[in-house]
Amino acid sequence: MATGPSGGAALPRQRSAQVAPSVRAADRAVRWLRTSSIQGASGGYRSWFDRTSGQYPFEYAEVTGYQVTLAAWLAARGDTGSLPDADRAVAWLAGTVQAEPGAFRCLEAGHAVGRFRAKADRLYTFDAGIILQGLVAHHRATGSDLARRTALATGRWLLRHVAADGTLDPWPATPTAGRWQDAPADWSTRPGVHHAKVAIGLAALAELTGDGDARRAAVALCEDALRHQLPCGRFVTNPVAGSTNLHPHSYAAEALWAVGTATGRGDLQEASERATLWALAAVDADGLPPRRWAEGAHGGVVRHPRVDAVAQVLRLAALHSVHTTAAARRLTAALLAHQVDDPADPRADGAFAFGASTAGEPLPHANVWVSAFAAQALLLAADDRRGAPGLDWRHLV
Repeated sequence: MATGPSGGAALPRQRSAQVAPSVRAADRAVRWLRTSSIQGASGGYRSWFDRTSGQYPFEYAEVTGYQVTLAAWLAARGDTGSLPDADRAVAWLAGTVQAEPGAFRCLEAGHAVGRFRAKADRLYTFDAGIILQGLVAHHRATGSDLARRTALATGRWLLRHVAADGTLDPWPATPTAGRWQDAPADWSTRPGVHHAKVAIGLAALAELTGDGDARRAAVALCEDALRHQLPCGRFVTNPVAGSTNLHPHSYAAEALWAVGTATGRGDLQEASERATLWALAAVDADGLPPRRWAEGAHGGVVRHPRVDAVAQVLRLAALHSVHTTAAARRLTAALLAHQVDDPADPRADGAFAFGASTAGEPLPHANVWVSAFAAQALLLAADDRRGAPGLDWRHLV
């Protein structure tokens, strides 16, 4: 319950007409996640529904972790309707894709398609961090012993891979996955600031168990990200080009807010705020933040919409109480414009679309993680006007 300045119950606020469209859109996205069959019969979440081919690609461990955290957050808000789905998701994570204690195959190999097939057997450390956060959140919400046991194993596995300086290899070399050093130089296949997001799960585990090593690793991951932040607030995600991809930039900012909140580290919170303000200042008239930003010899700004990043910046704006700015209002409008409105097809209706590729190719897929990010961002941006409590750092999807 929200409280007033004296600690008593706050007076309920009427839902503003300005935020009602956002709340309805978030409710539709949550309904899609529950009822559209985007969660497979196995319990794992499919990455998206391809509206062109009418097919679902692979079941995806990382994004299944996001959904487990989302279910715990919704339950904390009084909506427990997603917890049974999360139970099935946890069972799938702890069984089908848990290749070894604490480590998860990226994709369910039987459903991997096209250019993603090479990722199937990689045991991504980033994915394990996302899943760890969900497991701890699910245990707290339901008392699940399976979630707790799996979280403990995941924490132990991750701690073997976090270096003392906070750097983290994308995945350990295995005969089937190969070495990360041999993969194409995409941000997600290189150590980088996005790995700070792993710190949220480690911080949550440390709180649950009192594990000092997990807490120290969480802080080290965030401090490593700080070394790649420019004075303007921008995180460099490609050290060769000095460029920034907004998606991992936002992951780092999210982690610094969460771990800064968990540990009382004001410098981490301040760095997150600077990263947020940099992204907001770069939002264009159409409500799109820069998908990619580079200067100098590598200069150029790419703005083809990547809707998960649009949602991430709006969510960060809400976390730092700058969600009523003109830039944030444009972000909200852009986000709402990418919700699928197709009542004739429940496989897509209410979901949020991915947007476009880096090259500008339209990708109107009904996307599971974009929908989760968007639902949380829209509700958080609306909550201030409705008198709802702020986000618990443990539930940042």
